[in-house]
Amino acid sequence: MMATDSDFRAINPYAGVAKKLSPYRIDPSILREESEYILPIGSDGTRSWGERLLWSTGSCYLSGLSIGTSWGVLEGIRRSGGMSAKLRANSVLNSMGRRGPLVANNLGVVMLLYRLIDTTAIKARSGKDDLYNQLGSGVLTGVAFKCTAGPRGIAVGGGLGLVLAATFVFASQQYFK
Repeated sequence: MMATDSDFRAINPYAGVAKKLSPYRIDPSILREESEYILPIGSDGTRSWGERLLWSTGSCYLSGLSIGTSWGVLEGIRRSGGMSAKLRANSVLNSMGRRGPLVANNLGVVMLLYRLIDTTAIKARSGKDDLYNQLGSGVLTGVAFKCTAGPRGIAVGGGLGLVLAATFVFASQQYFK
């Protein structure tokens, strides 16, 4: 028995689309009009906790990598004053390799911790996801990240966590409008 094109469409919804596509004209009716989320959208119309975890951790890691790399470029240029071009390039590359991953890993871990605390708070409050969860998660993340720095460091970490969580919530609301 030969498998038909409709049999393959059950597994791959885009099976047979290549036959219909032209490099000069694309007919939008051959594409599906469904959600393009990785996982199905929850019943309340939001992304699942796993998607939010991956998106926020990955975006913070990449942001940290670009910030740390920029910091490394400036540090390498500052340290290599009066050196030859090869030594200057080596100094810049070494500083980029030192600062980029350092900032990226720290921001990625902070966001991972934030999302885990936020998800735990949502589950503890019977699925209620509001501003209090997110700001409280920011404070607890800052406290946990700076818990070895003593009482003053813990207070600063909690306050910084609150400010960063408020900024993150505002940016997320603007981005996902």
